[in-house]
Amino acid sequence: MTLEWGTIVKNLNWTLLFNLVNFALLLAFLRWSSRRWILPWLEGRRQAEEARLKRAAELQAQAEELRAEREAALAAANRRAAEIVARAEAQAQEILRQARREAHLQAQEVLAEAERAAARVRAEALGGLRAAYAELVVEGAARVLAREVRPEDHARLLEELTARVDARLLQ
Repeated sequence: MTLEWGTIVKNLNWTLLFNLVNFALLLAFLRWSSRRWILPWLEGRRQAEEARLKRAAELQAQAEELRAEREAALAAANRRAAEIVARAEAQAQEILRQARREAHLQAQEVLAEAERAAARVRAEALGGLRAAYAELVVEGAARVLAREVRPEDHARLLEELTARVDARLLQ
C-alpha cells in the first residue's frame, strides 16, 4: 500500500485544512492586535482605575480629617456651652443671693419701721390713757372733795399723777 502523492492530495479534506489555517491566522492576528491595541488599552484602564482608587483613598482621608475636625469643634462648642451655662448658673445664684440679702435688709427696715411706729402708737396711746386717767382721777377727786379744782391745781395734780402712773408702768 503505497500511497501516492496524488491520492493523498485527493483524499485530503481541504475544508478542514483551510479552516485550520484560518484559525491559526486568526490566533496570530489576535495575539498581534492584543499586544498592539488591547493590552495598552487595558493598561490605561488599570492605571485610570488605580488613579481613581488613589483619589478615593485621598478623599476618604480628607473626610476622616474633616470628621475629626468637626468632632473637635463640636467638643469645643460643647465645652464652651457648658462654661456659659455654668457662668449663667453662678450669676443666677449670685443674683438670687443679692435679692435675698436685699429682701432681708428691706424686711429688717420694714420691721424696724413697724417697731418704731408701734412704739409711737404705744407712746401716743399711753399718753392718751394717762391723760384720760388723770382727767378721771381729777374729776373723781373733785367730786369726792365736792369742790372745784382750780386750773393750776388741776395741772399740778395731773403732772403728779402722770409721774406716778409712768413709774408704775415702767416697773
